[in-house]
Amino acid sequence: MALRTANQYLDSLRDDRVVYYAGERIRDVVEHPHFGLRARANAEQFGRGPEEDPATLALRTVRLPDGEPIHRWHEPPKNRDELLKFIEMEESMPGDAHGAMTAGLSGLRILSRKMDAKHGTAYTPRIDAYADWYARNDMHGAFAMTDAKGDRSKPPSGQADPDLWLRVVERRKDGIVIRGAKTSVTSAALANELLVLPTHGMGPADADWSVACAVPANAPGVVMISNYAGAPWGERFRFDKPVSHSTFHHDATVIFNDVFVPNERVFMDGEFEFTRELLGYFTTLHRTGVLVNEPRGTRRLIGAAQLMARYNGLESVGAIRSTIAEMIETAQLLDALRFTALNRVQIIEGICVPDAVACNLAGLTVTGKRDAYLTFLCELCGGPVLTAPSGLDLVNPETAAMVKKYYVGKEGVSAEERLRLVKYIYDVCASDASGWTRASGVTAAGSPGARRVAVGRGFDLEGCVKAVLGEIS
Repeated sequence: MALRTANQYLDSLRDDRVVYYAGERIRDVVEHPHFGLRARANAEQFGRGPEEDPATLALRTVRLPDGEPIHRWHEPPKNRDELLKFIEMEESMPGDAHGAMTAGLSGLRILSRKMDAKHGTAYTPRIDAYADWYARNDMHGAFAMTDAKGDRSKPPSGQADPDLWLRVVERRKDGIVIRGAKTSVTSAALANELLVLPTHGMGPADADWSVACAVPANAPGVVMISNYAGAPWGERFRFDKPVSHSTFHHDATVIFNDVFVPNERVFMDGEFEFTRELLGYFTTLHRTGVLVNEPRGTRRLIGAAQLMARYNGLESVGAIRSTIAEMIETAQLLDALRFTALNRVQIIEGICVPDAVACNLAGLTVTGKRDAYLTFLCELCGGPVLTAPSGLDLVNPETAAMVKKYYVGKEGVSAEERLRLVKYIYDVCASDASGWTRASGVTAAGSPGARRVAVGRGFDLEGCVKAVLGEIS
């Protein structure tokens, strides 16, 4: 099958999938006023067929050994250059990123070899065949990993309700039946395929919960309940919501009500001892995304701070200059971590894996600093960050003159210039969209606690102790 066009992707979502949102069943996600926004953003990734811009096509596509073109997000990077191109592609695309799906498939391809070697299973040809089919048919996937969990002090086998972690409830000759729920499944309603992975390292009693498989989004028994993340405001409010006026992000809870999965789509079934290693590969590969998002996001905060200080006539204030200097230090540190992650790589089973410590340190750096920088931006704006008039009042003949008189900045800075920046800072710091971004920065690709564990893994702590003992003895 050739590369899909935008319309082919959109048509593929009209398949009777079961999606609920804000208390109602959504029959057509493409036509829905909210889901349709994200669907059309994703559709731009698929392009316009023969009319596609050659430069964009070159960035987003690669060729299989037999010459068939596929989108780059379907092909795990095999070396540093390919990893750089993958990141460049993710930076340039509208809609949903593909890093999580690529990371999940890559982790399974690495671990399948080890499981087969130990248990005599046949996971390697299955995952290889599935990945090839997924690429050649130009699928769009969503990654389903986080379980409901229930009592988080107990493992899956210790729960009062065993379905609180997704599990295998029946094994048949031709496949398995799974039951449970996966939460925080980004853009599940707009995916063709759901890739299910275990969310924790499992023990011997948790074999039934140690399952990885691929499920079509419209498979019988699959129900998606999307969160309500706030309705888009639309083009009319572009001035007031410059970042989020016409965007829509959603994460779904995906319920698997006794869903049958044929053997060829099962990539782990009971091999609990490999779950922790699988998670290690997935999180390292997935956290490459911080190398895309965080340096860019920090630079935007720096630019907004410098510009607001300039508009307000406060560029020379020592405390402001000092905070902006600290923000620049963070940006430079993120650049250094990005360089380290992309240059200290490992090639494992033919897949290029970035440096885990650098990726996790980048994420920890941002979560440790970002809140203070957002507070600083609000302080630079002052009260107008919440109370300034709408951009619509700037064009209303009854109010325009008053708004233009009282919301100017320093001499030479018009009310429109200053308010445009105020609204940008509001959208970045205090809107519904900013709250979503902040929370996703904490929870996506693992919590700060999980990242600290990853950073400390393999560190020679006892060597540090011995060094001190050597100096004091």
